[in-house]
Amino acid sequence: MLGGVLYSGSSKLLSGPLGVCKVGFNGYDLGKTGADTTLSPDQDIKDIMYQQDGTKAADHVRTGMDVLLSVTFSEINTGLIKQLMAGFESSEPAGSDGAVFDRNLYQSMRDNEAKVLKVASVNANGVASELDEDIFCFYEAIPIISGELINWGADTQRNLPVDFRIKWHTFSTGESTTYDGAFGYYGDPTVEDVPAIVWPDVEAPEISSATADSATNIDVVFDENIAFVNGSFDVGSIAATVDDIFVLATAASISSATLSITFPASSFTSSDVIELYIADNEIEDTESTPNVFPGTSAHAVTNSVT
Repeated sequence: MLGGVLYSGSSKLLSGPLGVCKVGFNGYDLGKTGADTTLSPDQDIKDIMYQQDGTKAADHVRTGMDVLLSVTFSEINTGLIKQLMAGFESSEPAGSDGAVFDRNLYQSMRDNEAKVLKVASVNANGVASELDEDIFCFYEAIPIISGELINWGADTQRNLPVDFRIKWHTFSTGESTTYDGAFGYYGDPTVEDVPAIVWPDVEAPEISSATADSATNIDVVFDENIAFVNGSFDVGSIAATVDDIFVLATAASISSATLSITFPASSFTSSDVIELYIADNEIEDTESTPNVFPGTSAHAVTNSVT
């Protein structure tokens, strides 16, 4: 026997001769890739020379190391470039598409651009796995566009090549009894004795239900706690249609995840078909970095008026 049997594990990140993965960054699914995605150590190695050992190095010392994830994205859009290119600023999704191509010089990329990075294996249908053992999580990754930002051509597919330069992350006191820090992990972080990566919440609130429960009121329940972007209701930002006739809201208040909207007297009857309109930039969630509700148009309202 040549030696002990290697532990193979069951992670789909490593199993099989072929593999496809999906990449997430800063809480966003970055979309489909158009070429191989590679993960490689970027190491500086110093040769240690001794005369008595001839012309070859007697030893080698690793003096520096990053981890490099190289990927090419094929679904190019404003949101993707905004996440990956410092100085590329956009107010999307509010209003029409647009961006400002600025620059960001002489600032720490690690302090200002490093975010959480995840790489997940996908199945034969392109669906990303949600199992811990199938997701590589990295604490600090800096995206660097390594080629053309945008290309145009009749026979040219648009691709965006990006290198994520992954930095070694120092753990705080008490986060691990085994390690001082790490680039990242896969599997159960509790078992591996490393701090779990917290994926930021970047999803805008969504409407769970909208119900007209009286002649003057619609209650809209969202999937998370909400607040007014400007601190209070903006007149003209919320309306309803009653059998295709517009009625403007006169007041609105928020309690946790419920938006209660007041309309003029006798706005709704039990037989009305009611649809709701909320402008963008009116409602946001209550995260430390709020996510703005993109608004809704002609959202069906359940009529419970008696």
